[in-house]
Amino acid sequence: MSFLYPLFLAGIAAVGLPILLHMIRRHTRRRVAFSSLMFLRTTVPRFKNRKRLEHLPLLILRCLAVALLACAFSRPFFSRPPVEGRIRVGRRIVLLVDTSASMRRASLWAQAIRQAQAILNDAKSMDRVCVMTFDRDVRTLTGFDQWEVMNPGRRASTAVRRLSECSPSWAGTDLGHALIVAAEAIEEDEANDVQRPIGSRQVVLIGDMQKGTDLGALAAYEWPAGMDVAVRAIPCVGRTNAAPQWVANRTPWSASDQAHPGGIRITNSSDASTEHFQVTWADDGSAGRPQQTQAVYVPPGQGTVLGVPAEVEPSSIRKVVLTGDDHDFDNTLYMAPEAPRQVNILYLGADDPNDTDDMLYYVRQAFDADHDAASRVSCHRGNETLTGEALDRAHFVIVTDVIDSAGLASLRQYLESGRTALLVMKSAEAAATLSGLTGIDLPKCEEAEVDRYAMLGRMELAHPLLTPFSDPRFGNFTRVHIWKYRRVNVTDYPNAHVLAWFDSDDPAWFEVAVGKGTLLVWTCGWHPADSDLALSSKFVPLLHSALEYGGRLVRGKSQYAVGDVIPTSLWTRSRTDTLTVRRPDDSVVHLDATQQTFTQTDLPGIYTVTSSAGSDVFAVNLSPRECLTDPMPIENLESLGISLKSPSHLAGEGFRQATQRVGPAEMESQQKLWRWVIVTTLVLLLIEIWLGGRLTGPRPVPEG
Repeated sequence: MSFLYPLFLAGIAAVGLPILLHMIRRHTRRRVAFSSLMFLRTTVPRFKNRKRLEHLPLLILRCLAVALLACAFSRPFFSRPPVEGRIRVGRRIVLLVDTSASMRRASLWAQAIRQAQAILNDAKSMDRVCVMTFDRDVRTLTGFDQWEVMNPGRRASTAVRRLSECSPSWAGTDLGHALIVAAEAIEEDEANDVQRPIGSRQVVLIGDMQKGTDLGALAAYEWPAGMDVAVRAIPCVGRTNAAPQWVANRTPWSASDQAHPGGIRITNSSDASTEHFQVTWADDGSAGRPQQTQAVYVPPGQGTVLGVPAEVEPSSIRKVVLTGDDHDFDNTLYMAPEAPRQVNILYLGADDPNDTDDMLYYVRQAFDADHDAASRVSCHRGNETLTGEALDRAHFVIVTDVIDSAGLASLRQYLESGRTALLVMKSAEAAATLSGLTGIDLPKCEEAEVDRYAMLGRMELAHPLLTPFSDPRFGNFTRVHIWKYRRVNVTDYPNAHVLAWFDSDDPAWFEVAVGKGTLLVWTCGWHPADSDLALSSKFVPLLHSALEYGGRLVRGKSQYAVGDVIPTSLWTRSRTDTLTVRRPDDSVVHLDATQQTFTQTDLPGIYTVTSSAGSDVFAVNLSPRECLTDPMPIENLESLGISLKSPSHLAGEGFRQATQRVGPAEMESQQKLWRWVIVTTLVLLLIEIWLGGRLTGPRPVPEG
């Protein structure tokens, strides 16, 4: 027998205490009847050592109880000899295969299939394997549970067949996200299968390990301890890879910008063996001109910016094709012209556009400052009839004056169709307009009492209208002073949503749903009589955000990367509009009014959008990071806390020698002999109590 805490055995020395107590006489041996003791002095009896032990069974029980108690605290257990031999321990393996656009280079995908097949053939019957592919997203081809139910003899062939049916996509490489998904899959499988012996945990990564891969997700992730990553980097034949990229801060195909006629950057890989390339400018064929080709010199690891040749019309360019390097997967850059966007703002009010004391003056200044869209602000005065045709041409409506019943009916129909309007309450009389547009009885509205000035307090920065101000650098409205505002009881509107409050807890901005549309209500204006909002740097972004929230993007893009999500409000005039998108492979996608985004941007090329507002085009290209095909230093993964091991080391871990001794704590925890020692001690104490009562109890006194 062994003990986990043998020092507690020193407590056995405490058995001397019962023996010592038995050796000391505490009372006289026999009581004798005597006459009155009142005339004698009382003295304390003196203890006297006994010459022999009495009640020996009681002494033995007490000593044994003390010894057993000390033995229980020392945690006894029986040592077991180790069992020699080899036992089978299953591994958990996630096979992670790169299917990003850079894997389209010559022979890379075929090599990846062969590498995966070798790893799957090496898997044993006790192993649990999961096969995943990744680019920008992660997809599971064979899960742990699917692998378990397969025929062991056909697991590898089935997984290889599923992998062979895949092919590299055009998306970028997000390796950080893929590794996190693989690690979480292993941990989840362990949590759901606690009875299986714990073996090694491995993530086998197969890919080209190019420099442009994204590892940002790993920066905020703590890699699990005991989980190894084996990297099987696939070498590529041919080192030179040059690619054209669009310079984002220029519009080279905008006919209105002749000062900057070009903005195409050509980059070359750092280990390139070629420095001379050719660039072809291809148009849409409408001009009938031949394609223009020019030579370009790009040293390894550098880049150069090209301008559009004078013989080419910038607005007709549809793609730029580069030749002369070893890989052509990223040699084509598609371009779409920036079509001028007409934005019509209808202002319902009797303001003078040249009077700085009126709100219309600042509305014109705000939208005239927009150089990316041709904005047109039209004013409708109260004495004019508001027609449905004028409302249909408007992308956004601003209401500042009380309008008649006919105008209210037309504007309410405009809102119910899915449009958005902004009601600015210049006075308490605007409550009548609010009541007519919402269909609710005249709400309680009055001029608020303001001491000096009021300020904006709480704001719902998560709302789409205020999202541009969610950054702490831009969300400070404390410098906006409000001199007057109207107090509105929003509880009268069950579907009202307050977006901003004054520091007095009165609603400043709120929205009310009207049919399929939205009515934005501001309880104060931006003219100098109400506030100095128009003089703030927040005014122009706030109006443009309201315009975009109304379903019209002012600054629409025409260049996107593969996998980008595009809001449909870029092309629709109302929230009930339907869209038809023709993809580069001539497939057609129909989007109804309920779909707010377009996500099928998985192919590079030119996309054509058709809606009630007309037709528009946009271009989708490869991510610029995907063109960085230089090998990534493997130390980048180690610096993020990932444990790396060679594939050959992991391949031989199918068995584990079972000669390791089980630890004393583990054996003691399994046996728990101290419980039985405690039970025995309690039984002995019960016997000791009963026997002590019998032996030391009072004896009967004989009569006479």
